[in-house]
Amino acid sequence: MSTNWGFGGGSTNNGSTGPGGITGISQGVYEESSSQRGPLGAKLEFDDGRVFRYSKSSAAITAGKVVSTDNVQIIAADTNGTFTAASAGATTITLSDSTLSSATANLYSGAYLGNITNLEQYRIKSNTAAVSNVVTFQLYDGIVTAFATSDDYQITPNPYASVITATVIDGSYDRVVGIAPRAATSGYYFWLQTGGVAYALNDAGAAVTLGVMVAVSDSTAGSIQISDAGVDELVIGHAVGAAATEKPCPIMITGLGD
Repeated sequence: MSTNWGFGGGSTNNGSTGPGGITGISQGVYEESSSQRGPLGAKLEFDDGRVFRYSKSSAAITAGKVVSTDNVQIIAADTNGTFTAASAGATTITLSDSTLSSATANLYSGAYLGNITNLEQYRIKSNTAAVSNVVTFQLYDGIVTAFATSDDYQITPNPYASVITATVIDGSYDRVVGIAPRAATSGYYFWLQTGGVAYALNDAGAAVTLGVMVAVSDSTAGSIQISDAGVDELVIGHAVGAAATEKPCPIMITGLGD
């Protein structure tokens, strides 16, 4: 069974209910929790422009580090014959595929199930544990086009469901989603900052000066550097203060889409 979190009225400050609170999620913006208290990806926005997303870490993260979705959480398959046929309007979909053999109950809650053949994508509400590679998914919405047994599929994780310190892999950047405003324990739920003024740790390359564009460091995991307009560079904002090497730098996050 999945858990539903309500977002009732009576909130103030664009969703906040006092310092760090949000209607429906009883967890302060600088708190972490071993238990889930709201939907992953829930957005908390303050009237000063700071934006946060409710997230879950899959490894320990220190404060001020740039954070990305864990690449190992990408689950994809395009082998025909994996679907059990489903009629238009169905909210229960069954897949049989070896890729899903280790799926636990609700592992994919909040993720997205795509029918590649029909070019349709649906948010997953819950899923059963795999039994002989068979997993049943409950969707939030009924499917538009009937699923055939020959259709191909892909599961895309919720960007905030399994986050780690961002690194550079083979010259390409992880799927960066925010900056940790506090240290996060592995497996804990916390608010990840995705917009507004934040602190990020400068790397050892060069001091940051006011106003320069900053990007994810290509040498130090989770840090930032002055943008050098590299081909694969990921710019995430600009400095609103100065910082020496290996020191926190105040930046305005502008490149993460909030």
